[in-house]
Amino acid sequence: MAYRQTDKVAARLAETRAGILAAARGLVAGGGFAAVQMSEVARKAGVATGTLYRYFSSKEALCRELFREVSAREMGMLATIATGDEPAGERLVKVLRTFAGRAVKGRRLAYALLAEPLDVNLAEERAFFRRTHAEIFARILEDGIENGEIPPIDARIAAACIAGAIPTALVGPLAPQSHELDNNPDRVVEDIVKFCLAGVGITLAAGQEQNRERRTVA
Repeated sequence: MAYRQTDKVAARLAETRAGILAAARGLVAGGGFAAVQMSEVARKAGVATGTLYRYFSSKEALCRELFREVSAREMGMLATIATGDEPAGERLVKVLRTFAGRAVKGRRLAYALLAEPLDVNLAEERAFFRRTHAEIFARILEDGIENGEIPPIDARIAAACIAGAIPTALVGPLAPQSHELDNNPDRVVEDIVKFCLAGVGITLAAGQEQNRERRTVA
């Protein structure tokens, strides 16, 4: 009779795997992908190094899975906003602020995902990450063009420009040696939002500006 995992065993394996990924994520958040060493991941996850290799055959495999997990979570959040019921312009502002704002708050992890030099496999994941972001922006832009909120433009090209502009704009501020975010991180986020909106022919309404200023003061 073939071996069949019980629900209890499957749950334990999944819990161990999640713990390993959480330990690796903590290391990346502290020092980038370069900080991920298998022995240290095992120690933080509370498992033997040999056990770790049963789940992930190499550091590269672990980092790739971590990149996918974190990216999927972030993209899922943006996709949920993008498919909301608000007008396209409002959804675009929310997605832009969420993308840039979460990067600023989790700056070391975001820098690793967006800008840290990577091996070929992780570079492929980053390219997929950016293409998926572009698809999210394109859907919003297409809705806005259809209902007249956004001037007629090539939504796919504009979306690709936005998806590329945000990481490029954040590379300097997010860099470990940078102090640009120390005093007023909200300004960096809002400058990115304004630039991207201007690129598709939208300006922030006065009410949106006032709400942003109140959040900054708070």
